[in-house]
Amino acid sequence: MFIFLALLSIAFLFWAQSNLILAIISLGIISTLLLFSFKLEWGLYILAFSLPIIDWNFTWGSLSASFVEIVALLLLISFAINYFFLFLKGNDAWKKIILPLWQPFLIFVVVILTSSLFSHYLLSSLWYTIRWLLFFYLVYLTVPYNIIKDGRILKNTIIALVISGLGLAIIGIISLTYQDWYNDFFRIQPISIGGIYPFGQNHNLLAEFLVIITFLVLSLKHWSHSVRLNRFINILFLFLMAVTIGTFSRTAWIVLGLGSGLYLLLDTVYLKRKKWNYKNILFALIISIMILVPFIIRMDRLQAENVSSTENRLLLTQIAWRAFLSHPLLGYGPGTFVGLVDNNIRFVAKYGDPLDSHGIGQKLIAETGFLGTMSFALFCGLIFWNLYQGLKIYKKEAQLLLPLAVAVLGGFVYQFFNTSYYKGKLWVPIAVALSALNLLRQKYARKKRVAIN
Repeated sequence: MFIFLALLSIAFLFWAQSNLILAIISLGIISTLLLFSFKLEWGLYILAFSLPIIDWNFTWGSLSASFVEIVALLLLISFAINYFFLFLKGNDAWKKIILPLWQPFLIFVVVILTSSLFSHYLLSSLWYTIRWLLFFYLVYLTVPYNIIKDGRILKNTIIALVISGLGLAIIGIISLTYQDWYNDFFRIQPISIGGIYPFGQNHNLLAEFLVIITFLVLSLKHWSHSVRLNRFINILFLFLMAVTIGTFSRTAWIVLGLGSGLYLLLDTVYLKRKKWNYKNILFALIISIMILVPFIIRMDRLQAENVSSTENRLLLTQIAWRAFLSHPLLGYGPGTFVGLVDNNIRFVAKYGDPLDSHGIGQKLIAETGFLGTMSFALFCGLIFWNLYQGLKIYKKEAQLLLPLAVAVLGGFVYQFFNTSYYKGKLWVPIAVALSALNLLRQKYARKKRVAIN
């Protein structure tokens, strides 16, 4: 390693004479790869923290990637380097790499590849399949799942996610200082930093991540043995919920309502961890008031703001349905939805530039048809079925599993109305939940073996 770093430094000094900026960037990339290769969990923490940074983009010719995608790609390469060196040492750790739910995902991949082959845009559909569909499975699901090998890494990853969500919430509150509260419809939304919007420009891009983190933070009670710390976690939960409600995102309100109801139902009725008492009732009332009061106060202005959005989504749904009727079995091919919208004269005349699908359902039926939709539904359905079965089997660990399950389910439901269905802010938390379930399986398997012996 010392020799390698010495040679790298010499090469950097030589290269810096001709192109300093490119040399600095290259040195930064190589240093990051080295760091991640030796400390994969550090790379995972940085990835978890960076998930909301989806609109700080870097372009090389026709290729473009956001900051979080570059971090994810570097982590993937480092993961491969790490296991390659273990292989050279004679370590068979690479045989223990797990591809979570690879069978249903393989079915989905076969379907979308077939759809690409029948598409009028063969090369672009194949590239879209690799760039987005295989990328999210390998980088945001498989790599985190295999890095999280113990409770320490699991806890630190959840903490990184919570810190990221808390930072996003604070930025959303700061956005209120730039808005006209009297004349305009004010809401918590992203802000510009250095002339760019690293978190995007739409309030939904904040809300879709915050609905996950709001419930995810409750899982930290699994490691808490302090009443004071539990109280702090509850306060943080209420703060994140209040900020999420303040985005005035209809989808966020729906998800928060469903998530809160599901959490209380499972916690009190199914898992029977708690009984309804005045504290539970008061907690439920506080949440209900937090959701309903802003809705009532701002109903008139909110409805006026949302009419155009509703009409836009309705038209996109009509375009998707017509595409499905035209190619019901395999669809038009992955990545073709924007082209379908661009060919719709009514949409272009009314809204201008074409948009991607605002909902995973629209996306799948138009691009991959019935077979693609059903195979993806099977893959996702098995994810949540496994989490449900885990809750049944490991009821004593509900303090950890229940918040994770509700959080990732809420994030997934959100994508029936938004555009981040293949991005890390959805799939890394799912990987965390599945990893927690896997660690519990290993824990109870070890206990069983010890009991037998």
